[in-house]
Amino acid sequence: MTWELISTVQNPWGQVPVSGHGQSVVPKVAEYMARVEEAAKRRNCVSRRHHYVPQAYMRAWSEDGKRVRVLDIRNGIDKLRGLRDTCVRENFYQITTDGQRHNQVEAMLAVIDDETARLLKFLRAWKPGDDMSFEDFMSLAVVLAFQRNRTPQVRRHLTDIDTWTRHRANQVVPELTTNSFVQTLFRSTFGAADEHSTRQLELWDDPGGRFITSDQPVQLSWDRPGETPSTINSEHLLWPISPHRLVVLSQDLQGEKIVQRTVSRKELDRIRGTFIRGAETAIIALPHDGDLPSGKNLRKRPQLRTTCTPIDTEQRKCRIELGWGYGASTLDETCQPLCAMKGQAPQSDDGQSV
Repeated sequence: MTWELISTVQNPWGQVPVSGHGQSVVPKVAEYMARVEEAAKRRNCVSRRHHYVPQAYMRAWSEDGKRVRVLDIRNGIDKLRGLRDTCVRENFYQITTDGQRHNQVEAMLAVIDDETARLLKFLRAWKPGDDMSFEDFMSLAVVLAFQRNRTPQVRRHLTDIDTWTRHRANQVVPELTTNSFVQTLFRSTFGAADEHSTRQLELWDDPGGRFITSDQPVQLSWDRPGETPSTINSEHLLWPISPHRLVVLSQDLQGEKIVQRTVSRKELDRIRGTFIRGAETAIIALPHDGDLPSGKNLRKRPQLRTTCTPIDTEQRKCRIELGWGYGASTLDETCQPLCAMKGQAPQSDDGQSV
């Protein structure tokens, strides 16, 4: 295998925008991650109601600062709900350390939420001509990694992968617990952030204020029909920060710190569709938004996609591709039986977990 130079793009930051999986982080990130570490040592957090989407984020869709409109895709109920009661679960991050149950992870994530609120204020107010520091860009990549991976949807993804690996790929893996979910969340942050920070930062605006969000507020664009979105193949990573503004990390590097533009109606419809399809249980919109789905239109997309292709029919050995948010992992294992192997013809099975 040989490398071929395809193109070059000027680096607007003047520094390499990766941390090496946390080996070299900018001072701002190092400072608040140190506070996260300090919070981890204490046992002073008594909160049992854990927000997996920060209230400061959702408040952009609230007209009174207290309530937000939520469409529950499980039952179709569409109503105003208090921010305190939205995207929250009791003891969601409760873990056990040395035999003691505690909620200190909530205090650790509160540090991240404070940094998220600071960046939201900056990005919502940003206008053409304003600058952005390298530290803020790198911190944004970290904040996005936390926000994307701390939700019930991602926890269910990880649970489904573990279950599937045990029962279909015949692998010995431990059952996913809250402890292991939290460990995965923090352990994977810088690797995920490095994938984010190598993209182009863009701000897309809609003067009509029609951006919506969900209880999975960071989504990947669906660019290839039939293929699960991932950071490898998706053109855009999308994070609505208000009804009027969308943070986008794009693969289209343009050599600028921030690219700002206004979305077309066609683009807006695709973005709204992505968040409607990608929600776990809740779609969040402005109260007067009259274009949300209902009833039979509240269909959920597959959350986990597997493809099984025979590579040795005599031994019933298959190549199994397991795809979800950050790409695909491949296992060469005996089929269990994921596909109906008939003759030499490759078979495939979209073993979808919803």
